[in-house]
Amino acid sequence: MEERVAEKIDWSRAPADTPVCKERDVYLRDVVQSILEGYETPEEVMQVLDLYEDDEGVSEIPAIMEIFVPVINAWRSGSCGMGCAGCTGSCGG
Repeated sequence: MEERVAEKIDWSRAPADTPVCKERDVYLRDVVQSILEGYETPEEVMQVLDLYEDDEGVSEIPAIMEIFVPVINAWRSGSCGMGCAGCTGSCGG
């Protein structure tokens, strides 16, 4: 029997409709929206999205947040150039 290896997703380039947790119908856009609403820890995001530790895909939330929390915070503070194409390099992305 072949062992299936999970494909690693580049969350910084993933479309908004990329599933994070299929069984709970949670997508990347939902996680990012929760960050925009002020939830900044994986536990807070899991709670607001009604996710549990043993749900498939939940382990990806810290990786998603590692990318989007700093970008959103930089955008809010005015230090973000509004996208990597016109970036001045202040976020390191």
